[in-house]
Amino acid sequence: IRAYLDGTAFRAPIVVPFIHPVVKNWEKPITVARHAYGDMYKAVDMVTDEPGTATLTFKGESGAEKTLTVQTVKGPAVWQGQHNTEKSIRAFAKSCFQYAMANKQDLWFSTKDTISKVYDGEFKRIFEEEYENNYKEKFAELGITYFYTLIDDAVARVIRSFIWALKNYDGDVMSDMISTAFGSLAMMTSVLVSPDGVTEYEAAHGTVTRHYYKHLKGEETSTNPMATIFAWTGALRKRGQLDGLADLAAFADKLEAACFTTLNQGTMTKDLAGLVDEGFETHPVTSAQFIAAIRQNLEAAL
Repeated sequence: IRAYLDGTAFRAPIVVPFIHPVVKNWEKPITVARHAYGDMYKAVDMVTDEPGTATLTFKGESGAEKTLTVQTVKGPAVWQGQHNTEKSIRAFAKSCFQYAMANKQDLWFSTKDTISKVYDGEFKRIFEEEYENNYKEKFAELGITYFYTLIDDAVARVIRSFIWALKNYDGDVMSDMISTAFGSLAMMTSVLVSPDGVTEYEAAHGTVTRHYYKHLKGEETSTNPMATIFAWTGALRKRGQLDGLADLAAFADKLEAACFTTLNQGTMTKDLAGLVDEGFETHPVTSAQFIAAIRQNLEAAL
C-alpha cells in the first residue's frame, strides 16, 4: 500500500507527562518522515559460487545502454541491486516540505552522500531543488528552517524537536529508536501522506508475536493498543474533515482524550508501567481491561 500510494510515512511518538524520554531535551515529539518506496525494499539480490565479474546495465527504451562494473571477485559472493525513481524522491520531498509547513516544524534531511555520491546525492539534489524553487520563501514566512546534513551527524545532533526526513531503510530503523527513547514502540503513530493529499493511517510498530501465541492458548496478554487506537482516531478525524462531519472529528478527539485520561489515572499496560516516573502510581492491566477503561472514560466524555 505504501509503495502504491508513493507517499511518506510520518511517525511520531505519543507523549505522556509521566514518562520522560531518555534524552531530557526531548520535550516535544520528534517526527520521522520515512520515504516509503524503493531502496532495499524493492531490491533484487543473488548469491554466486565462482570467480567472475558483476556488471550493472541499464537499457533505455531508445536503445541506448549504460554499463558499470560492480566488482570482480575471486570466489563466492553475494550481490544486491536497488533503485529509486526521480518521481518518487520528488514526491517524498514535497510531502516533507508540506508536512513541515502544516505543523510549523523545522525539517532536517540526512543521507550519506559523501559515500553514495550518485544514489544519495540524487536525494540531496532533489530536496535542495524543491526547497529553493518552491518552499524557501514559505519556510521563511513561517519562521521554520530546512537543514541538510550527513546521517551520522544528524544522529549525533538529535536533541531537539523537528521533522527528520530519511530514506526508506534509515527511516525504518530510526523511527524505532525514537519511539523507544520516548518510551515504547507501542506509542508510535504513523500516517502516510502523498503529495496529492491521500492519507493512510497505521501503527508504526510491528506485531507482538509472543503475545499472539499466548492469545491463541487462551491466555490474557497486556498488549498496548495505543498506536492502533490513534491510527483509527487519525483516520476518523481526517474522514470527518474531508466530509464536513464535525461530530466524527469530535469523536476522534474525545477518544484520544479518553486514552490520556486512562493513562493519567494510572491504568496502563505492562510495557508502560515499568517506564513511569518514580512516585506515579500505576495499575497494570490486561489489554481487554485497558480498552474497557478507555471505553468507560469515553462514555463519560460523551
